[in-house]
Order: sequence, then structure tokens, then C-alpha cells
Amino acid sequence: MHIRWSALTATLLTTFAIYCTSASAQEIDWEPDIYPSENLFPSVVLGTARVDPDAELFAGWGGNHLGDENGVIGAVIAGVKNGDQVKLVIEPNEFIKSGTFDGVVREEIDGELLVHPKVSYNYQALTGVMQVAPVDVTMELFVNGESQGKKSETVTVRTVNDCLYAVEESNSVSDYSWLFTAYVNENHPWVDTLLKEALDTGIVSSFDAYQSGNDDQVLLQIFAIWNVMQRRGMRYSDITTTAAETDGVYSQHVRLLDQSMDSTQANCVDGTVLLAALLRKIGLRCSLALVPGHMYLAVDLSDDAIIGIETTLMGEQNLAPADRKQFPAFDSLDADVQEAAWDSFLGAVLAGTEHLEENADAFESEDEPSYQLIDLSAARRMGILPISFRNP
Repeated sequence: MHIRWSALTATLLTTFAIYCTSASAQEIDWEPDIYPSENLFPSVVLGTARVDPDAELFAGWGGNHLGDENGVIGAVIAGVKNGDQVKLVIEPNEFIKSGTFDGVVREEIDGELLVHPKVSYNYQALTGVMQVAPVDVTMELFVNGESQGKKSETVTVRTVNDCLYAVEESNSVSDYSWLFTAYVNENHPWVDTLLKEALDTGIVSSFDAYQSGNDDQVLLQIFAIWNVMQRRGMRYSDITTTAAETDGVYSQHVRLLDQSMDSTQANCVDGTVLLAALLRKIGLRCSLALVPGHMYLAVDLSDDAIIGIETTLMGEQNLAPADRKQFPAFDSLDADVQEAAWDSFLGAVLAGTEHLEENADAFESEDEPSYQLIDLSAARRMGILPISFRNP
């Protein structure tokens, strides 16, 4: 078994090695190795295509390793030694264009060697995976120019909506919750349409982000967008189950922006990444607030003020009227603003901000990996890309 380790683990591994009986140069034993547990997640491939291994977001490989530090398709090899020439070739299929590693072992191998070629993926095909499907991944290994044969592994290709957020192996849990940021698509072609609708309400005359220097003005910009989503009938829907499950591999179904808008449904993650995309587009600083079993949005009003937004209250009709005295900016709104949207938004802000305050210490603690404020701007700087829209 091969384990990836990360600074974001439930239990940090200080050492890792796999020991086996040494073999002569002629006794090569190898098997394909696809991480995690023979699953291929389009979200991982698409979201991390530009992530630098030095960014320390993707869990690093422990033990003897050659090739792509961010690789997920490779082989585990026993019997190679220092100075051996190792070449691993991944054959093309509908999701893989090519993949080759060709290099020399530069150290004594105590145990097994894990090799990951740099794989060229068919990104368009991966973006279009809407149903779980099997695919055979075939590869051929050469050691010192001699073929060790071809081998295949049947891999479960997960849907593009399946977001990997943790992998548990042995006594370590590698955290991938930052991958939720790949579902925040501020470049989605529908974003401009939604923002135009928000301006047409007259709640604000423009989206100027923080230029006004006024927290109330920033709040009104957020409400203008919230109002449009509520007018479109967006409702909370607790759908998180993925179509495939593997022990120790944790993932959640996350709708893309157009899927949420088309279905007028969003769970806590769907609503949070949808609202985050729109707010990032107008220049606001956002973070995904992750707590055990739940997610909501954190937004900066200024350098000194931050609010939480509980997106599960979107479309809620049974809220008591909000205390508008806490939000004097709303006194200026005209009668065209829906009362239901007003009350649900203020309720969402009050609930989300209360959650932020309650969890403030946990967010800052290194001993609470289940509590995270995932800064979207930082994620983009580290190379995490939005999963692109594909018109069905």
C-alpha cells in the first residue's frame, strides 16, 4: 500500500517506508497503481492541472518515488536497484492522451519504487463525465531497455461533480477539502447574465466592490445578487450522495453553477460555491468556511469587517422578519425588493456571522483540520483552476 502524506493530516506521519524481500535485477515484480484506490476523479485532474508541487496543497508521496509529484496514475515496482533505467508508458484511452516516465534510479531502493509519469489528459472528456463509468488503464514497464510486459487496471472514473475531500489510509488522513474551490467558477458564462439581472433590480447602480469604502454599500451589492437567486426560485436541497463509494475515499456531489441554476436547488456546498463565484466576479474577497458536515461563505466587507452567509437559508419562507435596525443601508431600498428575499438574506447574514464567531478559535487552530477558512484568492494563486463550463 502506498500512502500520500500532507501537512493537513489527522495524524502526521514522520516516516514512511515499505519493506520487502530484496530481489535480483532479473526479478522484477510490478503492478499498476491508481490513486486513490483505483478511482480517477476529474475534479482532481482538472482542479490541480496547474498546481505546482511546491505549493504543498497536494499530498506528497512518501517512500521511494520517481516522476510527477502530483501524479495519480503510475506503477509500484519491486526489484529495481540503483543505476537501473526505468521507463513506464501509459497507453492512450478516452481520458488519457499519453504518459511516459523515462529515468535512472539514483539511490539505493529499500523496498518498492513508486513511479508516476507526467500524464497528458483529455481535459474536455473529463469535463463531460456526468455518470460513473469504468475504464481500463493499460501501461508497459521497461527496465534497462527490457520490457516487463503490459498490465491493465480497471479504474472507476467518477463524475465531474464528485469532489474528493479526504483520503484515509493506515493511520493518516490526507485532506483535499481545498478542492472545493475548483467548483467556484467566476468565469462561467452565466455569471454576467446573473449580474445584469442584479443591476436591473435597482438595488445598486453598479458593482464597485470596495471602492466606496462603505460596508453598507458592499452589503447591498451582496444582497442584489442574493435577491436575483431568490427571485429565480433557488431553494435549499440536501443532496450530497455520490454514485460510487470506496472505503477510505471521501467525496461529495457538488453541482456546477449552471446545474444549480437549472434545477433551482442547492445544498450548503452548492449554494456557497455559487454565491462565491458571483461575489468574486465583482471583486469581493471570499472564503469557504468549512466545519464538520457543513459549509457556508465568509465575505470581507472591508479590511476590518467580515460576515458569514448561511446559504442554506436561500429561499426560506418561514423566517421571522429580520431586525432591520441592524442594517440601516436597507432603509433606502424601494418597494420593488421582495420582502422574502430581504428577510432570508438578513437571516443568512446573522446566522453565518454567528457561526464565524463561534468557530473563530477552531479556524485558527492547527489541531482542528475539520475547521477551515479556505481563501479563494490564495487557492487561485496556488494554481487551483475552476472546473470549466461545458455546454451539454
